[in-house]
Amino acid sequence: MESRGDDEEAEYYEGPPPLEGPEDHEDILHPLREAANRVGREVEKFAEILDRYNPQRATASDKKHEMAVELIELYHDAAVETVLRLRDEHASERRKKDGLRWRKKMQGFNMAHDDDDNDMDLEDSEENESPLSERRTTLEDLERWEEEAQTWDLLKRLVSLRFSPPGGGADGRSISRLRPIHQYSSEREIWDNFLETDDLALERKTILQWLKEAADESGEDIDVLVHDLQQNADRGDIIAHGWLHTKAAIKAKKRLHSSPQPLDPALPSLQRGHLNASGTEPLVTQLDPDAATRQKRKLEAQDEYFERAIWLGCYEMLRRGKSTDDIREWCMERTEVWRAVSMSGFPDEGSADDRFGASGSSALWRRMCFGLARKGGGDKYERAVYGILSGDIQSVESVCRSWDDFVFLHYNALLKTQFDTYLQTVRPPPGISSSISNFGAFDAVQFHGDPKTAGKRLVETLKIDPRTVTETCHPMKMLQGVLIANEFSHFIYQQGLALSKLANANGISSLIPPNRSQPENEDITRYIALDDHDSLRVLTHVLLVFMALGLDLGGILRETEVENVIVAYISFLRLAGKEELIPLYCSQLSGKRKYAILCRNLIDVTDHEQRVTQIKLMRELGLDVQEFVGLQARFLLGDYKDTTTGYPATGNFKLLEGDTNCFGTIRKVTRDFLGDDPDKVERIDMLLIRSLEWYLLVDGLWSETFTVGSMLYLRFFKHLHLNAARTLASRITSNAIAKCKTRAILGESLDFFGLESGDDEDLTEVLDGSGEQKRLLRKHLLAEAKSFRELETLIECLDDIETVTSMAALMKEDGASSERNWRGQLAKAFQPTQASIQPLLKGWLLTSPNEGLQAEFKLLREAYLPETLLAYIVSLQFAGNALTRDFLMECMELSALIAQENSDLLTLFIETGRMQELVDALAMASKTLLLVTSARQAPGSRSTSKKMRLKGFTQSLWNVKP
Repeated sequence: MESRGDDEEAEYYEGPPPLEGPEDHEDILHPLREAANRVGREVEKFAEILDRYNPQRATASDKKHEMAVELIELYHDAAVETVLRLRDEHASERRKKDGLRWRKKMQGFNMAHDDDDNDMDLEDSEENESPLSERRTTLEDLERWEEEAQTWDLLKRLVSLRFSPPGGGADGRSISRLRPIHQYSSEREIWDNFLETDDLALERKTILQWLKEAADESGEDIDVLVHDLQQNADRGDIIAHGWLHTKAAIKAKKRLHSSPQPLDPALPSLQRGHLNASGTEPLVTQLDPDAATRQKRKLEAQDEYFERAIWLGCYEMLRRGKSTDDIREWCMERTEVWRAVSMSGFPDEGSADDRFGASGSSALWRRMCFGLARKGGGDKYERAVYGILSGDIQSVESVCRSWDDFVFLHYNALLKTQFDTYLQTVRPPPGISSSISNFGAFDAVQFHGDPKTAGKRLVETLKIDPRTVTETCHPMKMLQGVLIANEFSHFIYQQGLALSKLANANGISSLIPPNRSQPENEDITRYIALDDHDSLRVLTHVLLVFMALGLDLGGILRETEVENVIVAYISFLRLAGKEELIPLYCSQLSGKRKYAILCRNLIDVTDHEQRVTQIKLMRELGLDVQEFVGLQARFLLGDYKDTTTGYPATGNFKLLEGDTNCFGTIRKVTRDFLGDDPDKVERIDMLLIRSLEWYLLVDGLWSETFTVGSMLYLRFFKHLHLNAARTLASRITSNAIAKCKTRAILGESLDFFGLESGDDEDLTEVLDGSGEQKRLLRKHLLAEAKSFRELETLIECLDDIETVTSMAALMKEDGASSERNWRGQLAKAFQPTQASIQPLLKGWLLTSPNEGLQAEFKLLREAYLPETLLAYIVSLQFAGNALTRDFLMECMELSALIAQENSDLLTLFIETGRMQELVDALAMASKTLLLVTSARQAPGSRSTSKKMRLKGFTQSLWNVKP
C-alpha cells in the first residue's frame, strides 16, 4: 500500500491555497473527479443506505441496534452486487490469472505449460481489451471488492455474537433447547452443547465458517484447479481408476516373473530392476494406498501428478468447508472412495449417516490423522489433509498461500483442541480414553497460550511473518484482522492518530487538528492511506456501525482522533465533487465539530440552487442551519486570523496623482485604483464573501448578518483589498439582505426604503397597540444595519469615482472627435457618484451599535474619507470643465458644508493634517469656475441649471467683467 506524496496529502487538509480569481479552478476544486467517476456509484449507494437506516434517527436502543445490523446487511449486499458485476466484466482476465497463479504454485512439478507464454497472453489480453472497452475498472478492483464483501460478511457474523440486542438476554441465545449430556448423547448433541456453552468456541467456529465460505465463494472451481495436474498424468480424460501407469508396470513385472502372487519388494531382482520409467527411482510393488509410505518407493511420474491432483482436490474441499457427502461424491467419481471415509471434520459437517461408535471415537481418529500428518505420505497436500482433520499446524503450513489460509489452520487447530478437551471433560469413556492417551496430538490451545488473547496474538504474528507480511498491509486484511482480534477500538484510535500526523505534516490542518500522541507503529503504511478512498469508505461505515452499536471507542478523550477517519472521508467527498453527501456524514460527528467540518467543506459551493439543497438536507438531518451559517465566517476568520499590527491603509490609500505641495497644479485621480481586473480577489476574501452569502438562505440572524458583513468590510478596507470590498457590495447588497430577512420578521418583504418610510398603520394595529411595536422594531432593524450600509456606501462611492475617472481618461484618449459621444455617458455616470457621496458628508461612521468597533471606525475615517472627498472634488472640477459649470458650483456647496459649525469633516481634515490639500483643491475649483464662467459669457451661453437655481446658486457671482 503506497501513500501519497507530502504535497498531495497536504492538499486534503491544509487551508485552501490562494487563487487568482474569485472562483476555484476545476482542476483544483475537483482533482479526484476521475476517482469519483470510478467509485461514484458505490459512494452514493452507501450514502443512500446510511440515509435510509441512519441510527441517529432512532431514539430507542433496540431500534438503533436493529438499524446498525440492517446497515451491515445492506452494505454487504451492495458489495456483493458490485462483485457480481465486476466478475462479469473481468471473467476472462480472472480465468487466465487464476490458472497462471495455480501453475506457479505447484512447486516440485514441472508443468507442461509455458508460463512465459501465459504471462504474455495475459498482458496481451489486458492491452487489447482496455483501450477498446475503455473500462473504468480493473481486475484489481474486482479483487478488492471481493475482500470488501468478505469483510462485511465477517462483521455481520461477529456482530451477531458480540453485540446482543437490548433486552435479548445475557448472550442473545436461547439455551432452553439444550438437552443434558448423558451416556447415550450423540457426538452431534455434545457438539451443539459445546458451542452453546462456550462463547469463545462459537466465535472460533463462526470465523472458521466465514473463512471456508470466503474460500469457496472466491476460489476457482476445483475440477479446473486440478485439470493441469490430471493432464500431466498422461491419461486423457480419465479421472478414475487410480494409478494406471504404476499398475501397468506392476502387471508387466508380474508377467515377467510369471507370478500370480503380489510382488515381494525384498527380492533382489525387484530391488535392482523394478524402477520407474525414467529408471531413477524404485517403483512400488503393490497398489494399496499405503504402499509408497510403507515400502518407501515411488509411483510412476504420471501417477504422482494424479495423486497430487486427488489430494489437492481433497484439501481444497476441506479448506472450503464442503460436507462429507460432497467430498464422497467427488472421490467416488475418481473411484477413490477410501479417501472420502477419512474426510470427517467437525460433527456438524458430516452427513446424516456418519455415526461414531462412541463419543470419544472421533478424538481417537483425529489422533490417527495427526500421526499420518506428521509421519505419513510424501505429498504435502496429503499431509495437509490429515493436518486439517487432526488440528495440526505444522503439516498444513507448507500449503498455505494466503493470510486467510494461515488464520484458518490456526483456528481449525484451536477449535479441534477445545472440542477434544471438552469431550473428555463432559463424559470420558474409560476404554477410549486409555486408547487416546497412547497417541500423540497437537495441543493448539497450549501452543497459543491465553485463549482470550490468542486471536490478537495470531493477528500480530502474521503481521511480521515473511509469508504474510505483505498481505497484512492490504487495508481489508488489516481490517479483517482487527475484527477477528476484537481490537477495533484501539485500531481506529491509532488510525486517527496516523491521519493527524499525515494531515499536519506540512502545516497546521484546519480539518484534522495536530496531536502530541504518535501512532504506535512508526511505519505509516501500516495504516489506511489518505489516497485509498475505497478503504476510507469502508472504514468510515464500519466505524458508524460500531458507534451505533455502542462500542466503547474511548469516550470523549479519544473522540477527536476516532472521528478523524470520518473527516478524512468527508474531505474526499468534497474533492470528488460529492458535496450533496457531506451533510449526512457531518451529522455523524460530535458537538461543534460537525459544523466546523460542514462549513469548511461546503464553502466552495457557489451555485444558489445547490446551496438551497444543502440547507434543505441539513434541516432533514436535524442540523441547526442557523448555527451552520453563523459559524461559517467565524471559522474562516479563525483559520485566517488577521495578525497585522497597525492599520495598513493609513497613509497608503492614495487616489490622487501629483504633488500635494505644488499649488496651481490640477491633480488627477489615479485610473483603475480599485484594480485592473474586477474579478481578481484573493481566495480567503472570496471565501469570506461566500460565508456571508449563506446568511441569505436562512431566516432570522438580522443582527448577525450585518455584523459579519461589517467585519468583512472593515477587514477589506484595512488591508486595501478594495476589489474584495467591491465584490462584496455587488454580490450582497444591504437591500438584498433586507428583502430576504424582513418577511420572517415583519411578515412582508421590504428593502430599506420601505423600512424607512413605513409609517402607515391600519386600524387593527392602532387598536391593539402593535403599530408602536412595529415602529420600534423597524427602528431597531435600521440601527443594526447602519454600520454595514455606511461601509457599503464608501465602496459604492469609490467604484463610482473610478468609473468617472476611467471615462474621463477614455474621453481624452479619443480626442475631440468623440467628445460628444462621451459627454452623455459621463453625465450619466456622474449621477450615482453624486448620490453615493452624500452619506459620507455628515456623521459617517461616527456611531455604531457595537462600541468595540469605534476605534477601527476612526482609523478607517482618517484613512479613507479625506482622500475620497479630495478625489470627488477633482472629479467635479473635471466634469465642470467637460460638461457644465454646475459641477463646479457643487464644489462651492461642498466647501460651505465642510465649513459649517460642528462639521465632522472639518475636524477630520484638521486632525489628519490635510486641511491645506482641501483648501488648495477648493481654490482650484473656484479658479476653474471663474475661468470657465468668463470664457462662456457669450450670447446664448448656458445658464445655471434649474436644480442649482433652486439651491440658491447663481453663476453671475463668478462673472468677471473687464
